[in-house]
Amino acid sequence: MSAAILWLRRDLRLGDNPALQRALTAAERVIPVYIHDPEEPVPWRPGAASDWWLHHSLTALDLSLRARGSRLVIRRGDSLEALRTLAREAGATRVLWNRLYEPAPVARDTRVKQALREDGLRVESHNGSLLFEPWDVKKGDGGPFRVFTPFWKGCQRNGLPDDTLPAPEGLPTVPGATDSLAIGALELLPATPWDAGLNETW
Repeated sequence: MSAAILWLRRDLRLGDNPALQRALTAAERVIPVYIHDPEEPVPWRPGAASDWWLHHSLTALDLSLRARGSRLVIRRGDSLEALRTLAREAGATRVLWNRLYEPAPVARDTRVKQALREDGLRVESHNGSLLFEPWDVKKGDGGPFRVFTPFWKGCQRNGLPDDTLPAPEGLPTVPGATDSLAIGALELLPATPWDAGLNETW
């Protein structure tokens, strides 16, 4: 039975998730994983409010996955090593994710993609957050737009998407032997409560 790993990062959702949709067509089993590496975004470590949001977003995503027959796998540590370990455990032959565009994540993803391909895995990245890739909307001379109105006209010439991808109604079961940390083990919630206002708004 073919298996694919869906590496979730900021795209903690089931709807409008092209990497998820592709994983479902490419493999019989899909293992959704979130890898927590608090050292990776240095020097821009997220603050306490971002950690609070992440805890509740991961919890909501896990509940949505479980309602559809799946579950979220949580790992901690270096992204590449965590993906390699999970691929071995699950017998996965494919890893998919939605792209990020800041320089540090691009460099990390490039390194991860190359290493996993050298391991013999199929690796795909998808556009899960932009109307168009940055390289798809350019001026006539091939350079980037610097003024909004011509940029927007360029987007319209490319044809704006009609609709978003729906969330799947059901998902394959993640094998019970696939280990996962508890979300609470990531220690994202504040030790000293200050989050009553956030909690009410959430």
